[in-house]
Amino acid sequence: MRILYVLPFVPWPIKVRSFNLIPRLAEKHEIDLVCVARTEVEIARLEAIRGCCSSVRTGAFSLGGALLRSLLSLPSRTPLRIAYVSSRSMRKAVQAAIREKSPDVIYVERWRALQYIPSDCTIPVVCDPTDSMALYNFRLRNSGNVAGRALGAIEYLKFRNYEARLASQVSATVFCSRVDLEFLRQFAPEARLVQVPNGVDCNVFWPKQAHEARPDTLFFSGNFTYAPNRYAVTQFLRETFPAICRAVPGVTFTVAGNGAENFMREKHPGAAGVVVHDFVQDLRSHLASACVAVAPMTVGSGVSNKLLEAFATGTPIVSSSLACGDLPVVDGEHLLIADSREKFAASVIQLLQDAGLRHRMAASALGLVQSHYDWKIIAGAMDAVLLDAAKRGRSLRPEEAANSRNATLPTSTGPHEEIRFTAPFGK
Repeated sequence: MRILYVLPFVPWPIKVRSFNLIPRLAEKHEIDLVCVARTEVEIARLEAIRGCCSSVRTGAFSLGGALLRSLLSLPSRTPLRIAYVSSRSMRKAVQAAIREKSPDVIYVERWRALQYIPSDCTIPVVCDPTDSMALYNFRLRNSGNVAGRALGAIEYLKFRNYEARLASQVSATVFCSRVDLEFLRQFAPEARLVQVPNGVDCNVFWPKQAHEARPDTLFFSGNFTYAPNRYAVTQFLRETFPAICRAVPGVTFTVAGNGAENFMREKHPGAAGVVVHDFVQDLRSHLASACVAVAPMTVGSGVSNKLLEAFATGTPIVSSSLACGDLPVVDGEHLLIADSREKFAASVIQLLQDAGLRHRMAASALGLVQSHYDWKIIAGAMDAVLLDAAKRGRSLRPEEAANSRNATLPTSTGPHEEIRFTAPFGK
């Protein structure tokens, strides 16, 4: 099967879903990649994935044009994220790939990349937004700073309509979490919704040995161009970390991720007990050296990769329930779940002081990811979705093109159809 893979970004380790799915799908299929690459740095990152693809095309957009389009979109029905990445060169690149490669199915990651698909496309399209942007903004409007709440309220109303409309156009819509899937289903009951979760490469994140972990160390990893990660670290440092430091003198908190140094320098300069690393090639070694990982997410959607990576490495984690998404985890067995700052601090302190609990939880969590969330397993589930779409042959309808700026709620036309990834609850 020939797959046209369309992305609004370059697949590299930060973009875990495409970076891990492309090479595994390429073991069975021909992959033609079209992606946005705006800088020389981004173009250089393509070398890591180029060998897995039969062809690679790129498009771009100017920052000035993106900002102007975003400003003009404010009074319109178009979400900011959609307007920002509009790109004539991407549309031309996709058209050329369709014309020259004749793909059997088009795989589009993120709603914002659907606008690159021609309005007269007759090839089945699978869109993988991964997370529901409507749900993300629904949560944002009730948390975060004042500006974030205002933006969340506006974008929620836009994406609620936009997501429903786009989901009704494509052969299948893929979410990594059932929570996100069910949220969209109430607005698009006729859409074909599919659940394929995120995964973890168990060959990259292998279980640590006891000597690797340093006592009284905490760890947080994430992409700091993503607002929920910035907000989570800020709240943790202000509201939770001081209580942990009082109970466990000498505790250190390591923060690692793309953009972490700039963020910490601007927002938390000289924070005591905090060690900062920007993007690191070997994230596993940092996770392995931590005694406890934390995922104090209060904004966002989907399932946090932080959990899967910590599980695979054998580092026990304290997480908010939001970061868990719909992972089949049990509080006290696979991890500790805490949603208030008091409980979060108490849970971290408990794990730092109880080696037996750390070892028991790490073993249970490791068994869960190795059995059900390795990327080999996830790629098999996505492969089945793409094959099914190609077989069904349903295509993006011209009259409902993804780049339309007049999104409205669809009318239910038939029974909801859904495929779900299944994993046993618990171990």
